[in-house]
Amino acid sequence: MLNETFFWERLISDEGIVSIRVLSAVAFWSILIAAEAILYLLFRLLVGFIPIVILLWAYTRGTRSGVKKAAASGTLGQLSRPRTVIKWDEIASAKVKKRSLEVVTTRRKQRFMIPKEGRDNVVSFLSSKLGPKLTVAN
Repeated sequence: MLNETFFWERLISDEGIVSIRVLSAVAFWSILIAAEAILYLLFRLLVGFIPIVILLWAYTRGTRSGVKKAAASGTLGQLSRPRTVIKWDEIASAKVKKRSLEVVTTRRKQRFMIPKEGRDNVVSFLSSKLGPKLTVAN
């Protein structure tokens, strides 16, 4: 696994670096506005942004656990979630520096965060997939 954001779950697989959307921006704002409207209509209460974001975070936990289960069982291709893949052969170079992974493709440059406890595993897996294209700096 690589860094996860509020909207994306990112991981490394045999096909490449996979980004799977767990929540779209439209769904986020729709749920936020609808929850505020319902709370206001029912209780004349404006709760605010933070409690509803916490609820949305809890909602995405289910989706994230589904993505993690699919990754563990090797069934990522069967997920019906929007996703993007940076294939291994598209990567021109990659650099690992501390907990950061910088990937350069022919189209763009992207940065990912590597979890502290999984850095060695990620580096060894990347090394097997990228070979001399990978640079590791401590």
